[in-house]
Order: sequence, then structure tokens, then C-alpha cells
Amino acid sequence: MTIKESDGATNLVEEDVDIPRNNDNDSLTTTEQNETNESNSQRVVVNEVNVNGDDNRNSLYNDDGADSGDVQEHKIQHWKDSDFAVGCVNVTWKDDRPSWFRKDDNRGINVDNQYAISSLVCGCFGAERVGNMAILAQSTENYDEEVMDSVTGQVAIINKKRPKLLWVMGPYWSVNLFITFPLIIGVSAWMCYYRVSGSHFAVIITWSIGTFLLIISLCMISCRNPGILHRHSQIPPNIDTEEENWRWNDQARTYRPSNARFDNECQVVIEGFDHTCPWTGTAIGSRNMFWFKIFVFMVCIMLVYTLILAVFTTLHNPFT
Repeated sequence: MTIKESDGATNLVEEDVDIPRNNDNDSLTTTEQNETNESNSQRVVVNEVNVNGDDNRNSLYNDDGADSGDVQEHKIQHWKDSDFAVGCVNVTWKDDRPSWFRKDDNRGINVDNQYAISSLVCGCFGAERVGNMAILAQSTENYDEEVMDSVTGQVAIINKKRPKLLWVMGPYWSVNLFITFPLIIGVSAWMCYYRVSGSHFAVIITWSIGTFLLIISLCMISCRNPGILHRHSQIPPNIDTEEENWRWNDQARTYRPSNARFDNECQVVIEGFDHTCPWTGTAIGSRNMFWFKIFVFMVCIMLVYTLILAVFTTLHNPFT
């Protein structure tokens, strides 16, 4: 971070960063990106503050004296250093706590009240975050990174370690936990007690299997890593760019394959991204798409099965 002074104004700007950019933010072809990387170096403005005397100097600070410029700098640095392709979000869940909860801890951090519940619950439990998603469990993995020497053209293989996400929770986990799960479990419990328990053995078995698959598939969708991409500062040398077109993504500062997309709600790049489903609480990508299809299929099957079973048992036993 450097400070430039001119005409009584102080500008806080970030050091030069090589970032390929265009108007679409995410549409450069591989050849165009490489040419842009070699020829352009753009300066990214972090914050601009006008200081015209001692009276205006307090604009750099908030009520508790914390330097909001340092907070913003720390946020951007964390965004750059992340192992995953994430957007520029606050570093911890505590940073997203709403102003009414902070009281005297207002450090000039921009807060999105849309995720206030996540900030309070995940912040209390000390959960880490990746984008707007909470990390439930993670480990480390070894991987070989191929680095090409720009001068000699030789490829060197370097063994590194990086975090591996096992279980994550999407930004709409509260909808999933307090609406979707209670609906499924509540209706299933009512049907089990009033209709299924006294039915034929075959009905009990089939209904139990269907309900089990429905609940398990929902759990696997809502807690499984949907396919969050690791950050790629350059296109992997072993990738055939003719078969798979990699593009630069400004929001996450990464190269991404053509089937990956940046999700504005989860603030991560997800491989095979399809959509963000609030009812399951998370994004749907390559790693939970299978369970999402199972869930949708079982919802339709169990809905029809439950209606038929309810009508059939009511006709034969109208007073039970």
C-alpha cells in the first residue's frame, strides 16, 4: 500500500497488480488473456480519502479510532492470499455482524445484513468461511503444481500442500434448517404415525426407503462441497487450451475452466455451477449435482406416494 499526496489530497492506492481485464470481466479467450497479461499492468484503487486539514482527518477513523483503511487493506490482502477462488468478502464471520450487535466494535467494515444470521451463529461457533459459505470440516492435501519457465519454456513440478474442503454450509442454511427439513420431517412423521404404521409390510418398507433417500440426499446437498475451485493465478500448463477454454475471472482473481462460474450469492467460483437453491441452502455444482437430482426425483415420487397412500387409507378407514 502506498500513499500519494497532491494538491492537499491524500490518495491511498494499492501497489501495481497484473490483472487482465476487459469490459465483460469474464470473457477473454486464452490467447487474449496471455497477451493482456504480458502487456498491461493496471493500478487498482482501494480507497480514496480527501484530507484538507485537521478537521477532516477524523474521516479516516470511526468512533473507536480503528483505521478503516487498514481494515480494508487487510480484507483485500486476505482476498488475494486465499487458496480458493473467492470474492472480496470480509475475513471472518464476526466482521459481518450487524451494527446493532457490534455496539462499540464498529470498525468501519462494510456489512451485508443479508447474512446477519450466519455472522451471528457461525461467529459464535468460530466457523471459518470461504466466500459467503461456512466451513464445517476441512483437511489438507498434497498436489503437484506444474510451473512453466517463461524464458526456457521448461516445466518444473513442485509438490505443495493446500486446504481441502470436506463439508461446507451455504449462505441460505437457515432456510434449509428451519423450513425445508421441518416440512419433510414433519409430514413424514405424521404419515408414519397415522397412515404407514398400520399398513402392509411392503408399504412400510418402500415408504421408509423413499423417506430415507429423501432426507439423506438433502443432507448431502446442503453440507457437501459443491465444487469450489482452487485459485489459479495462471492456466495450468498440462491443460489443452484447444479442448478446454480457460477464462479470467475478475471477481475471484483466478483463471477458471469454461464449465465453472462465479456465484455472486456464495461469492465463490464453482465448477459445474448450475444455480443457487435457497431451499437446500447452498449452490448446486459438479460435486453435489448427483444428490440434487436424487432429491428432486424423490420429492416427486414421495409426494405422489404420500397422496395416494393418504387417500387410499382414508377411503378404507375414514374414521382413523
